Amino acid sequence: MRTSLLIILCALTAVKSIAQDSLKVKPTESELKQKVWANIFTSFYSTLTGSNKPGSAFEMPTALLGYSATLNDRFKATLVYDVTRTTNNISVTDSLGEPLNVLYNEGSRYTAFLKMAEIKYSPISFIDLRVGQLLNTQYLTTQDRFWGYRYIYFTFQEVHRYGNPADFGAQVDLKYQSKFLAQLSVTNGDGPFKQQDSDSKFLYSLNLEYYPVKGAIVKVYTDVSPAPQSISNGYNRSALSVFAGFKGDRSRFAVEYNSVKNYGFTRNSDYWGFSSFLSYTVTSKVDILARYDYVNRSAPLNLNGSHFILAGLHFYPIKNLSCSVNLRHLTAPQRTMLYFSFGVSF
Repeated sequence: MRTSLLIILCALTAVKSIAQDSLKVKPTESELKQKVWANIFTSFYSTLTGSNKPGSAFEMPTALLGYSATLNDRFKATLVYDVTRTTNNISVTDSLGEPLNVLYNEGSRYTAFLKMAEIKYSPISFIDLRVGQLLNTQYLTTQDRFWGYRYIYFTFQEVHRYGNPADFGAQVDLKYQSKFLAQLSVTNGDGPFKQQDSDSKFLYSLNLEYYPVKGAIVKVYTDVSPAPQSISNGYNRSALSVFAGFKGDRSRFAVEYNSVKNYGFTRNSDYWGFSSFLSYTVTSKVDILARYDYVNRSAPLNLNGSHFILAGLHFYPIKNLSCSVNLRHLTAPQRTMLYFSFGVSF
């Protein structure tokens, strides 16, 4: 009798345990991890010497909204919208090269555009495969983050448009521990504002990064873009960038050389220049920083043999808020400007 009662009690306990387990929400194979972030970078400037129109103005260099979803330990998707000028002024000439008057609305300088829409697959720890609208490894994925003061000013190659900030394509990343990274990309080559050209010519790029010791980086980037057949007498365009930097506990400094050959697929339209910067953390809330750029040729800004100097303070009053007062001096054309910059990241 006692044995039978013990068997019945054990059976009831097992049934109760099974019932409790069935009521629990069983975890899925992988829970979706989501993240939303945003950047707001704004500034006010006033021209102290030289000519600049407008002489004073408020600006909104960046307003960015991003979202990422980690599907599991191998798949991740990222979507980023940014705000910038997506159109440019145009000029029309007759057969003699004389300018013609045309009605043209250049569009807003603050247009939201798709900056990044990437699907990343990591089959094994040292390989990442990416497809979609990808950030440019030429300057945006490394130099911009190393510089760290985007709310104050963009990096050299972005300012002078040595390459597109993003493009549609595919990319493979090969990693060796935390010492070496190789990235091979094939993209349309036309940037985020244009469709692929009718000849389907792609841009092929290779980015190599080496981290010899903690805080140090050496980076070499190169690409080539064949000229479309629709451009008569077009020449293949190519770019080269060499970057080296070191980031310590209180200081950081870097230098880079950049060149573009046959800019716009035009023969002998070669641009080059270099940039260097340093910063030092005085206190936990204050940095001093300085930057020097030399621009030999620049299509968007029409600079040739021009020197650019930036010096200022970075102030970090509360978490996620950055403020700066900085002076900027440019030669050819000569002008000196005072900037008040503000950035919020959340």
